[in-house]
Amino acid sequence: MKPILFGIGIILIIGIVVLRCNIPMTKNSVVGIYGNTNYGNEPCCVESPHKADTLNLKSDGTFSSEFYGEGTYDVNYGILNSEIELHYEYEMGKAGYYTYFSNKVFEQPKIILNYDLNHYYEKVE
Repeated sequence: MKPILFGIGIILIIGIVVLRCNIPMTKNSVVGIYGNTNYGNEPCCVESPHKADTLNLKSDGTFSSEFYGEGTYDVNYGILNSEIELHYEYEMGKAGYYTYFSNKVFEQPKIILNYDLNHYYEKVE
């Protein structure tokens, strides 16, 4: 009986770890259109949109967005986390926004804007 309970415990632990970990991103999984629909929280920072926005990451390393305008992006494809940096211009000059992807099992990839406030872009295409 003890080996069966031990085996069930190990399977549950492995299942929880798999469901909580990020799946590594690839260039094909990064490219696409991301929507920001959960912008209603208290604004945390001026660098992230607090209205509906669509971010289009193109395969040539450029992006377009109503909030950020047009610019380029770089992705660091990590084993546990993939990070993204947006480079764009605004009225004061050049700017950048550095954040990371969340790509969990059974979820669409997300670009996290503020983890604590559950503020993110979610891939829609």
